[in-house]
Amino acid sequence: MKKDVGLQRLGECGVVAVIRAQSAAQLQDIAKALLDGGVVGIEVTMSTPGAIGGIEKLANSFGDSLVVGVGTVLDAGTAAAAIQAGAQFVFSPVTDTRVIE
Repeated sequence: MKKDVGLQRLGECGVVAVIRAQSAAQLQDIAKALLDGGVVGIEVTMSTPGAIGGIEKLANSFGDSLVVGVGTVLDAGTAAAAIQAGAQFVFSPVTDTRVIE
């Protein structure tokens, strides 16, 4: 999905659900329930065990119907891995130019 389309969809929905699951295995069911309720944006926090793998499964399973992102990103390596896995946006609680790049 193109960046501008993802941003538009998030804006139209008005909600990004922040998911701090106990395991990546829970993400599929959570994502389905959110989509059924009209929420198209999901941020998987890095505090979720197996978050990168979970993001990859969400991106592969839901395709363009879901805008998947990653949160609680503290370093550039994590940001790169999440983007490689299919994350379409990155949130970080710190200002680090390497993460931004």
